[in-house]
Amino acid sequence: MDAVTKELLMSLAESRSAMVEQLHQFCVINSGTENIQGLQIMQQTLTTAFKPVADQLTSIPMPPVNTVNMDGEFSTQAIGDALIIRKRPELKRRILLTGHMDTVYPATSLFQSLKYIDDNQINGPGVADMKGGLIVMLHALNAFEQTDVATSLGWDVIINADEEIGSPASSLLFDEVAGNYQAALIYEPAMDIFGTLAKNRKGSGKLTIVAKGRAAHAGRDFYEGRNAICYLAEAIVAINQLNGQREGVTINVGKVAGGTALNIVPDTAVVKLDIRISLPEDEHWMREQLQRIFNDFQRPDYSLAVHGSFGRPVKRICQKTAHLFHRIQSAGEKLGLIINWKDSGGCCDGNNLAHNGVPVIDTLGVRGGSIHCSDEFILLDSLPERAALTTLLLIDLANNGLEELAK
Repeated sequence: MDAVTKELLMSLAESRSAMVEQLHQFCVINSGTENIQGLQIMQQTLTTAFKPVADQLTSIPMPPVNTVNMDGEFSTQAIGDALIIRKRPELKRRILLTGHMDTVYPATSLFQSLKYIDDNQINGPGVADMKGGLIVMLHALNAFEQTDVATSLGWDVIINADEEIGSPASSLLFDEVAGNYQAALIYEPAMDIFGTLAKNRKGSGKLTIVAKGRAAHAGRDFYEGRNAICYLAEAIVAINQLNGQREGVTINVGKVAGGTALNIVPDTAVVKLDIRISLPEDEHWMREQLQRIFNDFQRPDYSLAVHGSFGRPVKRICQKTAHLFHRIQSAGEKLGLIINWKDSGGCCDGNNLAHNGVPVIDTLGVRGGSIHCSDEFILLDSLPERAALTTLLLIDLANNGLEELAK
């Protein structure tokens, strides 16, 4: 281990207590995607944390997104503002670091506090996904800015507030700015407690199917009604049977609603689907199958309509991404870490950036697990470890590593 690496490790090890303190500060703020007030507080907290290392900080309002609710009605959903943090904006040698401030835990969630599992593990909302990752990013940038090579590299940080619902608003921002960067680093949690990175990622679609029938009194006019719940139930069975018919495609029936009073034949029922695909052409196959099912279920006085999109493109690694991964492996070796990667069925903003041709590694956040549930935890020793990994990578990229990605 060289002197620079030893000094870096000592500095970040001394920062561990500050990182843990920030983890508590960040994670007690409820910033569920729909909690706009909580997201505003979180953004203010992040602005204060990043201001000392930034040249520019800008809050970018995100447009509301159109959605279909569980009553089958069109509505709009407010989206929290994105935060953009810039360093040396005049430089063309630039990388992008991204993270998200929103979590899957709404303001009404019972999971709001942190607790120690042992000296190295904390259980809490967002500790791994991904407020711990935001802390890794912050401290890595602070450490990098203390090096002699920092002035040769420009960087931007984008922290969005709608990632957990597929970035329906902020994905447009990523599309707009992607061409400004030669590489992107994303601070989603590692794939496992060993620090494995994500390689190829599946794409995903979020679709809502609305079934319509005809309302009637359940006693007096039962046979005049057309039960939308029963109609949709038959269609759901057919949709679920698509699982296993095409390799790499899965359909999760995630949420169902319908009906009002028990004595009314329900005229509306709604199902929300989460679809994962392995190849871009899988989307076309999926839509063909849904249309076939809709045609098979055509009946008088009934209808089926689908809404939504495939907002996360399939992410397949390119040669530049492979080169970036190998440079991360080399940085890991200096720290005594073995860095591996494997395919993931999950999606993130890395899907969208990779779709724009940017080499991207998107699991450089903390080691932990059980994300998206009340068992979520972080391994605290991964805070300084992963910050050191990113700092060494930034040093490498500043030292002509950025240009070598293209070779």
